[in-house]
Order: sequence, then structure tokens, then C-alpha cells
Amino acid sequence: MILHPVSIGLLFLCFLNTFSVGIDNPTQFTGDVSINCGSSGTSAASNGREWLGDERPKFSSLLQIKGSSTTSSIIHKSISADPVPYKTARTSRSQFSYSLQMNQGQKILRLHFNPVSYRGFKTYKDLFSVEAGPFTLLSNFSASLTADALGVHSFAKEFCLNIEENQQLTITFSPESSKLLDTYAFINGIEIVSVPSTVSYFHDRDIGVHVVGKSPVYIDYNTALEIIHRQNFKQSTVLPSGDFDDLFPTWATRKAKRIKNNTWKMSVDVGFRYLIRLHFSELGLKLAERGKMIFKVLINEMNAQTNIGMVKESDDNGILWYRDYMVMMRGHKREGKRDLSISLQTYDESIDEDGLLAGFEILKLTNPDNSLATLNPLPPKRDSPSQTLRALLSVFGQRNAISTVIITVIALVNIIVHKVREVWEANSTEVENKPSARAERFCRRFSLAEIQLATRNFNDGLIIGKGGFGNVYKGLIDNEQETVAIKRLKSTSRQGSHEFLTEIETLSEL
Repeated sequence: MILHPVSIGLLFLCFLNTFSVGIDNPTQFTGDVSINCGSSGTSAASNGREWLGDERPKFSSLLQIKGSSTTSSIIHKSISADPVPYKTARTSRSQFSYSLQMNQGQKILRLHFNPVSYRGFKTYKDLFSVEAGPFTLLSNFSASLTADALGVHSFAKEFCLNIEENQQLTITFSPESSKLLDTYAFINGIEIVSVPSTVSYFHDRDIGVHVVGKSPVYIDYNTALEIIHRQNFKQSTVLPSGDFDDLFPTWATRKAKRIKNNTWKMSVDVGFRYLIRLHFSELGLKLAERGKMIFKVLINEMNAQTNIGMVKESDDNGILWYRDYMVMMRGHKREGKRDLSISLQTYDESIDEDGLLAGFEILKLTNPDNSLATLNPLPPKRDSPSQTLRALLSVFGQRNAISTVIITVIALVNIIVHKVREVWEANSTEVENKPSARAERFCRRFSLAEIQLATRNFNDGLIIGKGGFGNVYKGLIDNEQETVAIKRLKSTSRQGSHEFLTEIETLSEL
């Protein structure tokens, strides 16, 4: 069969069209992705990283936003953080989610928060939960309270999880339902970074995690982790991947409290397991190759490992540059947090323990409920009065705070005056109705129950007369031994119409 030249040309054009569509519309994000929430188009951050807007996204087939949400920008013109991604946000008082088509592998998920006032949304009213796939990352979370506790304007929460082949990553934001507080959820930026296999946080059968006081265990793909602390002792961290700084930028580094030359402490949540990764320096690796250096790794003052030669265990690249340990931080939930300590000790005084390490990381592992969530932190003690006042003012409304306080004070004064008046009137009535001292000596007082019993509850058959103010009843008192006349008078007061029993006379002649 001989093809006509026109047919050949049409086939060629179809091939080009299919090829170009495949390039412009990939089936998944094959690399890292940064989403500038609440914006459109592409923007560059101060570090040169390119961020994609989520409003009418370029790759709409790969990024979908579900649920009801709006795009918002900060109210104040000045911003202390990088405008990208902290100038705009996606906000909502109902649940919304991001769904992304990602290639498989281990991912670092960074959620960026800038808790300020947005159009239609006030600070200190953010309270929401975040889920990624089957994992609960945050619950009843307030970015405003967290920023106050950290002493920062903006921050990022970092997590690590694994994406299976053909698996869609769904990140769901759910505000806590409270009509009284008018709570909402928001997010400024979402980063997803691929983790090189050389620094994997998950373990296969060949390499386990050394649990303090127990046998090695393995962290599988059914676990998610939160990177709560990372510390570099030197600028040039020795890692086979060579891109440690790209994977973990400097703004994501938080310093632990150093209590001694070779001991660090970090406050962590109780009730979770923690992975402690020690990164060795060049000096540490050289000493390990010789196999002569003995040292101690103490975690929570318990001996974790004594032989530095352990780093000689090999993977595909020859020598491991790090070693993993695990510890369980036990305690009651009311404690909130406890200090996790890491200490290195050598038997050679000529070697500085600091020279053995290039840095270390602390990661929290999900509990049996697949959750990493904990309670919101408390503000620093020194700032507590001002922070409390600030929170109260934000609840009442920043612009109407003064008028709201004035109205509240006036309402309280009215309530107090009303209560005082009621007490005064009750006391006045009691004094008016109280018999004189002379009357108390010669008169007998009857309770209402006794009078009702004497008159059979004011039975009409016992009426013996009528006065100008009411009926007169015949009554029997003292076990029906004494016959009396009971006058029932009606009177109208400021509180309304009432009946008063005013006089009882003996009727011996009846």
C-alpha cells in the first residue's frame, strides 16, 4: 500500500500534537513541587525557588483543590517574612483539600504558615486539623499560638512520608466546628521534596534502628515522621547525596539547648517514639575506618552504643555516614513535654567529642492511631500577660475592642445595680410586714400551710362574710379545738397583685 503525501503529513502532525500534549500535560509531578497558596501564575522566592500558584493552576490535571475555600492576602502592607509564599493564603471555614499526582518515593512535606489577619479572617481564630493520606499530621492546631510560642512571625512544619506507585497524595484541612469562635483553616505554602535514597528515614531488612535498651527495629512505609529538630555543627556536612542544604534549608534548622560541651537537650512530646540520627564528620569516619576509637552515645542518659566502628556497616555506597537510634518518651499526657538528651563521650581526652559529629536530627514517629498531633504549645511565661491581652482583643475584634469593653462594663454595672435593688426591696418588704415588738408578745403567727388547713384551702362553703377587701372564712385551729375568723385581703403592689392574710380573730360564739 502506498501512502499519499497528504496522509503522511497528517500522520506527522498528529504525532507532533500527541508528543507536545504529553510534554505539556505530564501524568504526574516527577520532581519537587512548591505551591504558593492563594496566588496565580508562578512566583520566585528570595532563594530563587519557583512556586506555582493554586488559583487556576498551570497543571490543573495534576493539582486539584476540592471543597469550599477562598484565596486571601494579608491585610497589612508590610510583611516581615518572604512574600513568597507568606503574602497570600488559602482560607476556609469548611473543609478543603489538595490532591496531587506524585511519582513514588519518600517525600518531605513542608506546610508553611504565616498567622496574620487576612481579608475576612482574624488572627487567633485559626483552629484546624491536617491529614495527609491515612496520617493525622495536626489536630486542633493553632498556627497563631505556635508562632507565639516559637517567637516567630512565620514558620514551617516538616513531615516525611512515602508515596506508593500510582498513589495520589491528598492533604486535607478541616476547621474545628465552632460557630461561637468562628474558627477557620488556612495554608500559605506547600512544598514536596523528594528524599534521596542515601538519607532515607525508612529501613529495610539489612539496616535497622538501634533502640535504646532493646533489639533493632525497622521503620516501614506504613509510618509517617515529623522532623522536629535538625542541627548542623559545620557548614559542610558530609553526606553522600551532596545536596543536604537543598533538602534542608537553613530556615528549617532549629537549635537544641546545649547544656554541656558534649550534651544537648530538646523538649519533645511525651507518648511518642523518636528517631535520633547522628551524622558523622570526616574525622569521625576516619577514626571509624581505623577501628580503634571507642566512644559512648548516651540518649536520655542510657548507653545506646559504645563502638564507633559500627559505621563500617555497608550499603550500596560503601560506608554509612549516619547512625540511627530510637527512644520512647514515656509520660502522662498532662506532662505535655519532656527533655530528650543526647550525649557523646570518648575515652581519649585528646579527641573533642564535637569533632566526631557533623550534626544530628530528631524525628517523631506516628503512634498506633497513625497520628503525630499534639496539644498547642503555651506562650512563653514572660510574654503571657501581653499575649493573653492580645488574644482577648483579637476575640472581641481589633477595631471594636474599646467599644466592646465599654459595653461589657455598662452591662455588668446594670446587672449589679439590678441585683442590689432586688435585695433592698426584699429587705424593705420584710421590715414592713414584720410585726412590732409589742405585737410579737401578744400575737400568734400562723404559716400559710396552717391557714390553708384551717380553711380547707379557702373552701367557699366556709365563707361567713365579705369585707371591703376580701372574704372572711370560718376556720378551725389547734386540732379543731378553736374556731376563728380569717380575713383574706387582696392588695396590689409594684410587683403585681398579691393576696395577704392579715387578721385572724377568735369566734368563740360560732
